[in-house]
Amino acid sequence: MKGKKAVLIIGQVVLFLGLSLGWVGIAGAETWKAREMRLAAEKAAWRFGPLKLQPAILIKEAGYDSNIYYQPEATSDYWLTAGPAFDAYIVARRRVIVHVFESPQYVFFLKTKRERTWNNYLNGDVSLSFNRFLLTVGGSLNNARERWSTELDIRPRRKEKSGFISLLYQKSYRLSFEFTARTIDYTYESLEYDSVNINERLSHYEDYLSGRIYYRLNPRIQFFVEGQRGSYDFKNPLNPRDSRSQTVYSGFQFSPTGRIHGQIRLGYKSFNTLEATLPDYRGLVGDTTVSWQIMRPLVLRGSYRRDINFSVWSYSPYYIGTTWSAGPSFYIFRKKFRLDYTYSQTRNNYPLGEIPGSPPRRDDYTLNSVAVYYRIGKAAGIGITAGRWKREINVLNWDATRKFIGLNLTYDF
Repeated sequence: MKGKKAVLIIGQVVLFLGLSLGWVGIAGAETWKAREMRLAAEKAAWRFGPLKLQPAILIKEAGYDSNIYYQPEATSDYWLTAGPAFDAYIVARRRVIVHVFESPQYVFFLKTKRERTWNNYLNGDVSLSFNRFLLTVGGSLNNARERWSTELDIRPRRKEKSGFISLLYQKSYRLSFEFTARTIDYTYESLEYDSVNINERLSHYEDYLSGRIYYRLNPRIQFFVEGQRGSYDFKNPLNPRDSRSQTVYSGFQFSPTGRIHGQIRLGYKSFNTLEATLPDYRGLVGDTTVSWQIMRPLVLRGSYRRDINFSVWSYSPYYIGTTWSAGPSFYIFRKKFRLDYTYSQTRNNYPLGEIPGSPPRRDDYTLNSVAVYYRIGKAAGIGITAGRWKREINVLNWDATRKFIGLNLTYDF
């Protein structure tokens, strides 16, 4: 299914569901997800009648980087990414919940002027809350120059347009069901990278249909099982990477009000390339991020991500990216200061070698970082982060290291 066609189908489904469910409203009842959305809106700092705003200032690693292009011959520079952001909410009689996030950000490099740019991130959704139903329609429009994957050492501009529709049905306090359709349009700038055109190699559509079953174990923990079908269609007709996937996930979702935050999500993916000469994949995937406050001054953090990523190189249609990280956070002086340490490893496994008969390529990345934060608000902190990054590649002389130190602002204190 092409992206534009999927958007039209989503619009038709939205109209049908909106008309067919419009009579269902029963005063006073709402699903667990509608309640979470409404509570997030009520926490917003500013109110102008029905409009509620949560403003923010974003500062990302404003400091020094010894190797901004992540290459063996390092280019150092001072840089920062900063800009305003806000979440806007409108809640009408607990039935209609509107949410918009907007953040323009400027990327500044002191010496490398060609890397200076503006990025913009915009997403939003509208939810209709009924007795046992929650209908949500949303989308995003992002336009940014970033390092979109670990194998890209440059920052190509990418435009991302997406839309989705989700219907949640809560059968009882413990049991609920959710169905989601999503389409994403990725368009990269036409840029040559080591004789490869980024636009021709990576621009594509992604479409997903998924269903989830939730079972609430207690007020703060839900178990879920999820099934997902995906399609990947590349815009260049000569690109042979069109693919399909089927994935089954399972895990736990934790309430942000508990001692454990985040989610555990692991699954099995069957990934099939439509080109007969290209390899398929069967195996583990995951998207897990968890923090656990085991005692008042100590929080343990961990993450695990593993999935298929489309490769810019012609000899491998994709690589399997696996990243895990772990570290503690210590709160001292009545939680005025927070000390962080993070250790992270990433491995990219390619199914094919550089040439026929050669061993498959493998990239290994290691990151060590420390940070000190000072609380400047109820849930915000400003701090200094320093670290060392290292890359090793088994088939190319493209190993590299970088060191960095910078100022940043966090809103998860």
